[in-house]
Amino acid sequence: MESKLGHDRDESQNELTRKLAKLLRIERKYHMSQEALSDRIICSRASISRMESGGNVRSDILIASLVELELAEHFIVLIDSLLAEPPEKRARDERQRRFDAIMAPYR
Repeated sequence: MESKLGHDRDESQNELTRKLAKLLRIERKYHMSQEALSDRIICSRASISRMESGGNVRSDILIASLVELELAEHFIVLIDSLLAEPPEKRARDERQRRFDAIMAPYR
């Protein structure tokens, strides 16, 4: 029997994979063909197809695709914001938000 934590992690991974694949597919179609992207980042067209369908690809292919499709900056901004606020502070802030939501009717 799979634990709830394992199930939640799998669901999150699946959702992230689906959404990232969709984003890459949409952006790539706007900018260029699979063949052109594969030529620019030096990989096979099959790797691009696999990536866009949510399959496994090497991380260097994924990152090169994000850079080539001008999506890397969005991820850099997100990562910078996460680095600026360590996990302990995010967790503390989330606990405070939950507490505030519970207490709101009594204020």
